[in-house]
Amino acid sequence: MPEYRVLRIDEQLYGCEELPAGQPVLCDLTLTDAAGAARILSYPDKELTCLGINEGDTVCLLPDGTLHKL
Repeated sequence: MPEYRVLRIDEQLYGCEELPAGQPVLCDLTLTDAAGAARILSYPDKELTCLGINEGDTVCLLPDGTLHKL
């Protein structure tokens, strides 16, 4: 499973628009791999909080698209 370092976590901007009912607040995670290649992944803010994932943490991306903090 690929491992990444979390460089940035930015809450997506919704402007003056409200989210549709039941839609989670998403964050954009900027991840880098061991070679320094970056990728951006959208992920629910609530899940990041539950998993305790913060900037600077090392995570792996599971085949189902979920993150696991290492």
